[in-house]
Amino acid sequence: MGLGEPGPAEQDRPGTGVDPAATRTDPGSGERERAAATGRGVPKKSERLLPGTRSRGQRFVVIDRLKADLPVSYLCEKLGVSRSGYYDWAGREPSPRAQRRDELAALVICEFAASERSVGYRKVTAALHADGVAVDRKTVAARMRELGLIPLFAEAAFKKANQRSSREVDPVDLVNRLFSSLTPGAILVGDITYVHTREGWLYVATVIDLASRAVLGYATGKRQTVGLIIRALDRARASGHVAAGTIFHSDHGSQYRAKSFARYCGKHGIRRSMGANMQCWDNAVAESFFSKLKNERLTWLTFTTRRAATHEVVKYIGHYNTRRRHQSLGYKTPAEALTTFANTAKTANATPAAA
Repeated sequence: MGLGEPGPAEQDRPGTGVDPAATRTDPGSGERERAAATGRGVPKKSERLLPGTRSRGQRFVVIDRLKADLPVSYLCEKLGVSRSGYYDWAGREPSPRAQRRDELAALVICEFAASERSVGYRKVTAALHADGVAVDRKTVAARMRELGLIPLFAEAAFKKANQRSSREVDPVDLVNRLFSSLTPGAILVGDITYVHTREGWLYVATVIDLASRAVLGYATGKRQTVGLIIRALDRARASGHVAAGTIFHSDHGSQYRAKSFARYCGKHGIRRSMGANMQCWDNAVAESFFSKLKNERLTWLTFTTRRAATHEVVKYIGHYNTRRRHQSLGYKTPAEALTTFANTAKTANATPAAA
């Protein structure tokens, strides 16, 4: 299976794809307004995130960033501002200082929301650095405190954090924060994000190779399950780019800690890795990919069905692997980087010609 080819479950079929009207999201979309009014389709984590935003300017920036996924009227209600106030703000030019402050606040909120409240200020800072935003940890930490953005791990009492379910097992940290790899397929990172559709949320699991930044595997579904991440790893293994004894690093999500996932990894010789409990580990590559997926492809689209959203996600993965160039790879695409690695290995292993 090529890096730019969709798998059997995500192949484009007649009648699938982005909705014909899926351009810029209509803030007054009646159907989405009704969905918001009933409270269906909006994760509780997102609802808890929104009220923490303090200043009016920051609230308006958040509305501007999230209006592609949620109705403006719903966001205004949740953030305690009027729609007329938002539209007045949208037509007004803020001061440069206020604009920088609000833009940073919006970026922090978007990164935090994309992680589903699973990261602290260190990971948020790392994700912003990966996207080319120059900001220090202290500033990000201050903004998160100001906005009331508290990661889930910090909300839990220590006694709860130390109580392990009988079905969950945590591996040790095999990467030790050395977030690089010179060998393709030797270290993989996994993560899960979600995409809004009118049917409900579509969950996307990915498996990314650290050496080439290639998305080797992915899976989509309407639930966050162990099966979702196993399907993503199955696709990565089928790509032919996963080395024997590979390390798979992830966060402390329950899917990655499940015993069934531990058995799967043991069966296939995959070594699981997680950062220390209650500490942030730099998973910027996985988080940065989801940020690019949403900002470069999904932000201005709305989807009626999960199938349509899946089609667009798969298209972007193909584009990302075969056409998107990375500065960290010497401006090669992930596919070109894999080819370069393979050619270098062949040259190194070639038998010298007889004298």
